[in-house]
Amino acid sequence: MKKKIISLALICLLTVSLAMVVSGCGKKKEAKVENPIQITININYPSAAKLNKLENINFRVEKKSTVMEAMQLFCNVNEISLQVDTTSNVIEGISDVKNGDYNSKYVWKYKINGKACNTNASEKVLKSSDSLTWYYASK
Repeated sequence: MKKKIISLALICLLTVSLAMVVSGCGKKKEAKVENPIQITININYPSAAKLNKLENINFRVEKKSTVMEAMQLFCNVNEISLQVDTTSNVIEGISDVKNGDYNSKYVWKYKINGKACNTNASEKVLKSSDSLTWYYASK
């Protein structure tokens, strides 16, 4: 009788533990931001990549975040692969679409509020309500 009670208690404990683990699996990661600003992120993949564009996604980042920091956080939270050349701080690929994949002269570039930027992504600081767009275009 005592063995049955212990076995039943163990089964209940395992069931509750399993339910806790499974219920946490579907939750989306969330970035913890202390001094947040709201930005909008867009990623325009080349049509040949056959990936859906990400459009007008509201995202919170730390105040004074750079474009690179925002992109790294966004990709991490949304489980999007991001390849960065750590020597030059240049984005080499987004979602496995790498610079030169569809045209040897095409690379990832970004715009802020519709204006193309030539500043390195690790140096450009974002402001509240900025719209950050990544697009694949000629060098």
